[in-house]
Amino acid sequence: MNNLSFLVGLKNNLEYSQKFYENTRLFYPNIEIVFVSFGSSDGTHEWLDSLEDTNLKYYYSEENRTLSDTYNKAIEISTKEFICFLHNDMVLGENFGIEILKSLENHPIVYYKTVEPPIFDKDERLWKEVRDFGDSFENFDHKAFYDYEKRHENIKGEFSDNVSFFLASNKNIIKSIGGLDPLFSPMFCEDDDLILRLKLSGEKFYVCPNAITYHFVSKTSRFSEEYRSKTKLIEENSQRNFARKWGFYNFSKSKAKYDIGIVLKNTNLEILSKLEPLASTIYVDIDFTEYLASEQPRTSISLKEKIKNINDFPKSNDVLVYINGSKLNSKSWDILNNISDVISQRISEKKFKSSALKRFYQRIFKGYKPMIIINRVKRLEKKLIKRN
Repeated sequence: MNNLSFLVGLKNNLEYSQKFYENTRLFYPNIEIVFVSFGSSDGTHEWLDSLEDTNLKYYYSEENRTLSDTYNKAIEISTKEFICFLHNDMVLGENFGIEILKSLENHPIVYYKTVEPPIFDKDERLWKEVRDFGDSFENFDHKAFYDYEKRHENIKGEFSDNVSFFLASNKNIIKSIGGLDPLFSPMFCEDDDLILRLKLSGEKFYVCPNAITYHFVSKTSRFSEEYRSKTKLIEENSQRNFARKWGFYNFSKSKAKYDIGIVLKNTNLEILSKLEPLASTIYVDIDFTEYLASEQPRTSISLKEKIKNINDFPKSNDVLVYINGSKLNSKSWDILNNISDVISQRISEKKFKSSALKRFYQRIFKGYKPMIIINRVKRLEKKLIKRN
């Protein structure tokens, strides 16, 4: 147990941080706990200063930063070889740490099991079970949870691609890919991004169902006082930034990134807004200064560099997608929202481009269906494994 750090990001909700700390220290008095707080204003920082605990590492700052920044800082100040990502709205099982370390002896990345109340009902997976032991620390049934843990010992673990943020690993694995990406501000999609980069780097994900936590679910994020009114907008913006980075949404099957140029005529700002995240470059026939002014504050990716006038040349993207905005319908939107998968399918079928490019070009702009010209077959997703 002396070689594992519990990493916990904090943002207000002091009561949950205090309860997490008290409950964790009951079973793990000597394990290293790492707390990091950016921008808390409810006494969290003063409470951290009051703790007299030689096995505690902490950092706080008055500035607001992303969830990714929070956990990257926790990784930086941790001193142990192995790390485990946790939230402060959790209760750890009595054997949680032991089971994590046993699994880490044979598996570089281990996912633990979370038991959750029926907030997202029927959302059960290998690493997650819906079972109601309470929806807050106030009504949590400790005895029932620990009895449940004892009844679920010695369950065989297995590998899975369907995993989450709740992992433990050798610290150097996470550091080698640059940690979590602060592109997702303030949160959401950083877990999808991290898992994808780990997968692309060749890592396998082992789920240890004997390492059990109870998770009250998003008490310090989507359901907190600070974020509950903004959760939907934050999630939508995070998904847009995920697409901007990867060229596909997280529901994509192929997970293939291409250099895509979207050539869009007869458009408007609404269509531009829907298509811009999926393009490496997007060429339009409208004034887009208003879009830049409203959208650029929501991303650290330079939109000025990717949005161009339709008459700009050369259009040297590996893949060019020609679209007549006035002809878009539900079928064409389905194609565009899955453009990476569509391109991958075209490549597998060797459907590249017409020999009569001019005729092809004219047909594309007249038709309702987006037309795709593949100039070069080049996948780029592995270039994003390590965060710059």
